[in-house]
Amino acid sequence: MATTEDQFPTKKDIAFRRELLSKHSQLMHMYLRHNSIKPAKEQFEIVKSLFNFLHNLGETMYFYTLEDFETDSKRFERM
Repeated sequence: MATTEDQFPTKKDIAFRRELLSKHSQLMHMYLRHNSIKPAKEQFEIVKSLFNFLHNLGETMYFYTLEDFETDSKRFERM
């Protein structure tokens, strides 16, 4: 039987995922600036997963906001 400790991420886990989100969103935007669409889309899939996980926990990211996420989602839907 899973305990509540097993079900909820630790502060360390959340911090790690925030850092991953930061790095992958930076990579995604770098690829976009260089017009490398396929790698940008691949990075967005990683960003989307990390962002949704953190957002569902109620985490607020200042380096990659909900507005950024919505803009990128629309951008990649059109591509």
